[in-house]
Amino acid sequence: MDNLLSDINVLDLSQGVSGPFCAKLLAGWGADVIKVEPPYTGDPCRSSKPFFQTIDHSQASALFSYINTSKKSVTLDPFVPSHAQAIMKLAQNCDVLIESFPPGYLTACGLGYSDIADSCHDLVYVSVTPFGQTGPYSAYKGSDLIAQAAGALMYTIGLPDRPPLKVGGEAALYTTGISAFSATTMAIYVKDTQGFGQHVDISAMEVMAVSQLYSSIYAQFGRPLARRGSNLVRAKDGWVSPGLETGVQESTWLKVCELIEKPELVNDSRFITQESRRANQDALLVVISDWAVRKPKEEIYHTLQSLRTITGYVATVEDLLMSQQFVDREFFKLVGGESLPNTIQPGAPYRIADNSWEISQAPRLGEHNEEILCQGLGYSMTELGLEVS
Repeated sequence: MDNLLSDINVLDLSQGVSGPFCAKLLAGWGADVIKVEPPYTGDPCRSSKPFFQTIDHSQASALFSYINTSKKSVTLDPFVPSHAQAIMKLAQNCDVLIESFPPGYLTACGLGYSDIADSCHDLVYVSVTPFGQTGPYSAYKGSDLIAQAAGALMYTIGLPDRPPLKVGGEAALYTTGISAFSATTMAIYVKDTQGFGQHVDISAMEVMAVSQLYSSIYAQFGRPLARRGSNLVRAKDGWVSPGLETGVQESTWLKVCELIEKPELVNDSRFITQESRRANQDALLVVISDWAVRKPKEEIYHTLQSLRTITGYVATVEDLLMSQQFVDREFFKLVGGESLPNTIQPGAPYRIADNSWEISQAPRLGEHNEEILCQGLGYSMTELGLEVS
């Protein structure tokens, strides 16, 4: 059976994380994705550490191998006229084009949305940038840190008397990629049902800002949302969020007191009700810490969850790989190939009945030049000024 997007052809001109992650998700559901990379150097992600131990350095980046699974690679420079012509021909055979260049860059190459839409009126043209295609910030450079800061996510994270904190990893960039994927699939639906394409404008700053509750509170009440601590306590082998200050009903509080061997707390006026526990959460966390530090974090998690509390533990990468929840749902996938060792990678961020997530090794730089540019479009490698791989 064909997968959800097996009839969709995608031209991925994007680089970095957000745009390529959007294209990776499309490829995972069956789309045929051609990744266009700069000749000789490739996507800058190919130079990102850490690297696998392999002879082919351009294939060795762990980030690139994750973010570009299930794609084909050709090497073209939009600023070279013959290459721009080849990109235009590829676009004419595609349903979706994804790009992440600064606004105006591809227009200068004759590959802007209006340029391509003249001959491809049903093309979905997706631009993924730090600040969007318009506005006074549109030409500014960005990063994951800048998106989290300018989009106000960082304002909400950390202790009130300390500097704001950044969410680890590249959370803003991956979230922007997922938002781009969502918008792209909606535009594909419009293309299929109404027969026209459109320009999809994704701003990482806006993706961050749209999820911030504090902004609406500030607008309505004229005051910002104060940062709060994480309410974590140390367990024997890590950290847990016991959730007892807000997530325990009165009928459960007695069982919790018995569990932590503090039955006298049942009649402690500081903790009798949800409201009093919330008001005295610092004191409650001290009491819980004395008990939790002697217990493994997963034992605390399962025990308190069995009492219907809102409890969680801070998982390490090793915890994720061994999580029975992920094992049972077969979330992680084994990806292997000729040029890289087998790796375990996350699967899709959602499930769709009767459709499987497809994943294969990321391509070597220019691996499909001969197949796509020469056999498909009729060019010779010499004509394009490219080396024969």
